[in-house]
Amino acid sequence: MMSRAPINPEALLEQLEALASCKLAGECLHIKAQMPHTVKSMDIERPTFGLVLHGSKCISCADQAVQLQAGDVFLITGRCLVDAFNAPDVRNGRFLVITLNLCDEVLSAARILWAQPLRRDNAQIIGLPIEAMAESLLHWSQALHQGHYEQARVALVQMVVWLCRQGYHSLLAPPPERLSDRVHALIASAPARRWLSRDFEQALSLSGASLRRRLSSEGTSLSQVLLNARMGHALKLLSTTSLPIKTVATRVGYRSSQSFTRQFSARYQLQPADIGNQ
Repeated sequence: MMSRAPINPEALLEQLEALASCKLAGECLHIKAQMPHTVKSMDIERPTFGLVLHGSKCISCADQAVQLQAGDVFLITGRCLVDAFNAPDVRNGRFLVITLNLCDEVLSAARILWAQPLRRDNAQIIGLPIEAMAESLLHWSQALHQGHYEQARVALVQMVVWLCRQGYHSLLAPPPERLSDRVHALIASAPARRWLSRDFEQALSLSGASLRRRLSSEGTSLSQVLLNARMGHALKLLSTTSLPIKTVATRVGYRSSQSFTRQFSARYQLQPADIGNQ
């Protein structure tokens, strides 16, 4: 993973920053945050990789808080609720972070290559200087700029394996099977649908009572999972597109943009317009 030849850090940062406006890379990037803001209780659904390119970012969860500056890499190793505080560069007022979810193909390939027992570690948030992964980040960004997605995935696999060598095994630990995750996935596949309890009962072969009881045992409810899934999809749309708020509201199942804004603000303590891409 370490570079065989010196890589110019400034040139690497410029290439990574260019991904934010690269059309070929667009579908591979989950969020391109360009406005300073604070998001509370954001539900991270799967391992997530990100780069701070301008400004600073603080990510915290129940047991950890990581402060990141421009030129830092961060990874969130699995499902958790996080608060994120994004601040602009004091010199030029700019803020830019790009993130992506690590797909199942990348994680599966890394598990095959690792082929060793996974030790238990409690790291939910990892922060590292960009130089630690310079070579793989260079290969990853070059591949995305050229539209070579298979090569980009190979570079991500190399990063994950390298992190395991540093002792961060939680990235590869399979998450516990939860009914709420299956319900969440169903909603995420069609967030605008008018979901009813019987839809989940039929899809999951459960009675209504069993569905409610099992979700309760996981500390949640059908209405809460529905809200989280819709709000999560809305946050992604607001962060990765320039769609009007009214359109975003419709795409996540709200007829009223005012009602959507109230729910979004209550969920994240952030106004949809504060994302800044509209």
